[in-house]
Amino acid sequence: MLKQLKADFPDVTVSKIRFLESEGLISPRRSDSGYRRFSRDDISRLRYILTLQRDNYLPLKVIREQLEAIDSGKVTPVTAKQAVDGAPSPDQLRANEVRRLTRADVGARASVADSFVGTCIRMGLIAADPAGFFSVDDVAVVQVSHRLTEYGLDARHLKSLMTIAHRQMDMVARVSDPLAHAKDENARQRADETAREVSSLILTLNAALVKGNLN
Repeated sequence: MLKQLKADFPDVTVSKIRFLESEGLISPRRSDSGYRRFSRDDISRLRYILTLQRDNYLPLKVIREQLEAIDSGKVTPVTAKQAVDGAPSPDQLRANEVRRLTRADVGARASVADSFVGTCIRMGLIAADPAGFFSVDDVAVVQVSHRLTEYGLDARHLKSLMTIAHRQMDMVARVSDPLAHAKDENARQRADETAREVSSLILTLNAALVKGNLN
């Protein structure tokens, strides 16, 4: 079942599916030995849920309401993509594979001089972990920052973008942090899912606003 979904949803995991089950969005049957048995309808329902999250950026609460309405025959499924092109989906905001990169690795992967990596560090755009290593996301920050400087943007502009990003993450935390303190076993995962959903919506809004002003 997971293999079937991976072709279209490479970020889906067993824990993600179990979380959706714990939230009551899917209800696969159990064998006598307790194993989950997913029917074609279950897999179709999963595809629908994952599509709504990826393409329409809908939160689980809205997806649940949509599914309940479909089950009762009140509405037809929503499948049209409504997202702004180029905006990341919630699943694309999951943490990248952990890789321990040195400062030299960051420069090499981003194809920039070590001095520019140092500039990004001094500006606070990236920071090494306690062991002195960097992440794949740090490479992306350095690479994109360097490309922006090639268009004439300077450190002041990059700091402004960083400040905006921090303010946006404060908004995300305001929504997701209270969920993490709920007294149930899925609290942390629910908070993480919500953080990704809200982050995706904020980035989508940014893209739409920029696109609207360009046009």
